[in-house]
Amino acid sequence: MKTFVTSLLLTVVALAPSLAQTTVDAKDIIAKINRKETVSYQNATITGDLDLTNLANRKEVREGSWKGDSREFLSTVESPISFKNCTFKGKFLAYHTDETEERRLINRNNTVYNADFNEAVTFENCTFNDDATFKYSHFQQRAIFTGNTFREIALFKYAKFNNAADFSGSTFSGYADFKYTKFDESSAFQKVVFERNADFKYTKFDESVDFRQARFTSSADFKYTHLPRGTNFDDARFEGSTDFKYTTLDGRKFSPNGR
Repeated sequence: MKTFVTSLLLTVVALAPSLAQTTVDAKDIIAKINRKETVSYQNATITGDLDLTNLANRKEVREGSWKGDSREFLSTVESPISFKNCTFKGKFLAYHTDETEERRLINRNNTVYNADFNEAVTFENCTFNDDATFKYSHFQQRAIFTGNTFREIALFKYAKFNNAADFSGSTFSGYADFKYTKFDESSAFQKVVFERNADFKYTKFDESVDFRQARFTSSADFKYTHLPRGTNFDDARFEGSTDFKYTTLDGRKFSPNGR
């Protein structure tokens, strides 16, 4: 018995480092990405803003002009990234702009910074304590966002998913913005909880999308959304206002549960 207890204690001690939550500076992750190394973290707390829009390969893709057009800069994540059971203390930025209220009012030039992802992206059971912004991002390979908690805004407006995308089991505590997003392959929002506004206006799904058992506790906007054959809203709950005006399913007018 004594031998068994000793062996058990040694096992627990051996496992402790792998179970412990480690702390990682966002700058260290950026350095890995700049070296084109595979990024893989588990049970980690990420401190500082993880800004992917200022990578070493950043390039200007559109110049501004006297007409007030935006200047655009693009960075590209060229290696796979994977985060499992991680907590992001700061912002996760694949998009940001230097636009201010003053610039908006006087229509001065603006500068936009973006990041695209050439390889697979995985976020499983992670917590984003601050904004997570992926506006305009292109995901070339599969994108996994399952079981996550987005405490602030989750911005996927105008994002494009060229491969399968899965958000199943995630909770959006802040505004979930998927307006104008394009999904080329199958996508899933099964059992997702939208605690505030869920915006899928003008979103285009080219392949089937799964909203089974999704819960919309605030407004749900699917106006002008294109849904293909095979889309599933079984047992989805709409507890706030909904807008399915001009929504189509396989080219025909659509509204779940007769809404």
